[in-house]
Amino acid sequence: MKASTCKNNLITLGSLLVLVLGWALAAKQAGKEIILPSPLVTFQHLLGLLSSAHFWRHLSATLLRGLTGFGLSFFMGLLIGLLSGLHPPFKTFFQPWLTAIRSTPSMALILLALIWFKSNAVTLFVTFLVVFPIITQNVSEGLQQVDPQLKELARLYQVSTSRVIREMYLPAILPYLATGAAAGLGLTWKVMIAAEVVANPPLGIGTQMDLARIFLQTAEVFAWTIVVIMISLFFDRLLTSLLRRRLFYWE
Repeated sequence: MKASTCKNNLITLGSLLVLVLGWALAAKQAGKEIILPSPLVTFQHLLGLLSSAHFWRHLSATLLRGLTGFGLSFFMGLLIGLLSGLHPPFKTFFQPWLTAIRSTPSMALILLALIWFKSNAVTLFVTFLVVFPIITQNVSEGLQQVDPQLKELARLYQVSTSRVIREMYLPAILPYLATGAAAGLGLTWKVMIAAEVVANPPLGIGTQMDLARIFLQTAEVFAWTIVVIMISLFFDRLLTSLLRRRLFYWE
C-alpha cells in the first residue's frame, strides 16, 4: 500500500514537472508576458497577492458565497432527492424541472440573474441552480439501489420511518451523495468565478480577475487562477475525507 502510494505520488510530481516545463517552453516561445507569462513571473505575482491585504478580503468573499451556494444546493438536493426516491409520483412531477435546469446554459442563468438580483446574489443563485440537480439526481439514483426485499421486511416489521431512513436509506445513498457532492463542489468554483466576472460584486476573485484582464495583467489572471485551483483541490479533498469517514461509520 505504502509503496503504491509513494509510486503514485512520484508519478503525480513528474506530471506536474512536465506541465510546468511545457508552460515555461510555451511562454518562452510566445516571448510576450502579456500573452503568456512564465511560471516564474506568475509565481512572483502570486506571492505578491498573498502578501497583500486586499487578497484575503476577496478570497473570503468568494469562499463565503461559494460555500453558502453549495450548502443550500446540497441540502435542498438531498431533500428533493429523498422525496423523489421514496415517492415515484413526486419524481415524475419534478423531473421536467430538473431537466430544464440542467439544460439551461450557465451563462444564460448568469444573465437572467443579473436582471433579477443584485451582484452579490447573482453568484448564489447561479451556483444553487447548477449544483442542485446534480445532488438531487445522485441521491435519487442511490435510493433506487436499495434492495426491494429490505424495504418489504421493514414494512412487514413496521420499522419506524426515522430508523429506515437512518439505517437503510442513508448508507445506500452515501456513495452516490459523495460522487454528486464532489462533482457539484468542483462546479461551484467554476460557476462562482464566472458569475463574479460578469456580475462584478465589490469583493470577489472573479472581480479581480476581470480587473486584471482590463489592465492586461495576464500574470495576475494566472495567479488568481492558481488560487482558485488550490481552493477547489482543498475543498474536494476535505469533502472526500469527511464523506469517506461517514461511509466507513455506516458500514
